Amino acid sequence: MAAIHKAKDNSLKLILGDHELFSEFLRDFINIDVLKDVDPADIEDITERLKKLIADVVTVLLTKINVQKEEIEDIVGKIEERGIKEMFAIENYDVQETRRVAKNEGKIEGKIEGKIEGKIEGKIEGKIEAAVKIIESLKITVSEAMRVLELPQKEQKKIVKELEKRNIPYVIGQ
Repeated sequence: MAAIHKAKDNSLKLILGDHELFSEFLRDFINIDVLKDVDPADIEDITERLKKLIADVVTVLLTKINVQKEEIEDIVGKIEERGIKEMFAIENYDVQETRRVAKNEGKIEGKIEGKIEGKIEGKIEGKIEAAVKIIESLKITVSEAMRVLELPQKEQKKIVKELEKRNIPYVIGQ
């Protein structure tokens, strides 16, 4: 057990890449009786099968998260050719930075959508105000005002509410 703790880099990459350390890890840290007597030679025997299994699992995972085919082939190739150690040799990828960038992109996208929604809502509110004014001044029905201003039917309640709030007499019409 002491060998793992004495290692300068006790990362998973180091442990999985060294049959001695990995067998020690399985014996001492995984509380399963069948692994208490695991030997480095046992791990060497299954390394090729494990590499294939891990390569398959990684392929499925990366495909599910929409990684480009060429990148998947590169990563899986590293696993199959060089071993499990290479599976963790990810260069120039910072999960936290990627999340930060995505979050900022989401904020920007949200602001843009909000501005668009605001403009649309502002146009509708402006048309509702115009409908109220023409109903009051021209004494036309709510339906006629909506038709003239090309307002959707769902806005009728807002117009009626505004007319009632201002005590303006109205007729719904057809």
